[in-house]
Amino acid sequence: MSEVPHAASVRLPYPRRYNTLRLLGYEYNSPNQLCAISLVTDLRRPLFADMELAKSVLGCLLSDETLQYMRVNVFTLMPNHLHFLAGVKQSDKNLPGLIGNFKSYTTQEYWKRSREIVNSDEVSLPSREVAKSDLKQSRSLIDALMEWRATLRPEMVALKNWPNVQPGHFLKKRLWQTRLYDHVIRNDVDLRENIEYIVMNPVREGYVSHPQFYPYTGFTM
Repeated sequence: MSEVPHAASVRLPYPRRYNTLRLLGYEYNSPNQLCAISLVTDLRRPLFADMELAKSVLGCLLSDETLQYMRVNVFTLMPNHLHFLAGVKQSDKNLPGLIGNFKSYTTQEYWKRSREIVNSDEVSLPSREVAKSDLKQSRSLIDALMEWRATLRPEMVALKNWPNVQPGHFLKKRLWQTRLYDHVIRNDVDLRENIEYIVMNPVREGYVSHPQFYPYTGFTM
């Protein structure tokens, strides 16, 4: 179990999906603006179903190098795409450029992990069964999860309907599609809808029953 910033105020009904929106004259280097970003894997391969690659990609997203210039509010890494809310911290930085750097870093991590998988012919999948703790321990953990004070590690949760990723998925060179999808956050209502859309993705896919149980969702300060 790892600690995450408190976010108990976020409501979590099933929200509507947001549409891509680009504003005429929008400045991607404004520290006061946020964008909802979606990055999709090449050919939509479920590469992040491999736990080791998923951890590496989130490690890049939450690294000091990334967060020095890019503000990341919330994220969810799905098996074949990444959703996150982001903006720049300094006006001399450009958000598409920072995302380009992130894609470059993560592609290098993908190449490294691909070599390991091809050599071993094995991928790292989440547990199919997890030993249950006693009632007292479970109550304490569930309370922390439901209040967004903690999140589960992938080794501690059984994910249902998880994609059957194979070593052959890692033979191609490209990690990401060239195109990214972005949506400019317009107001507080739009912000809440996008946060809810992002964190509810794993529930809609049937991986977990509650978004707090998904190990690849998180909030940052």
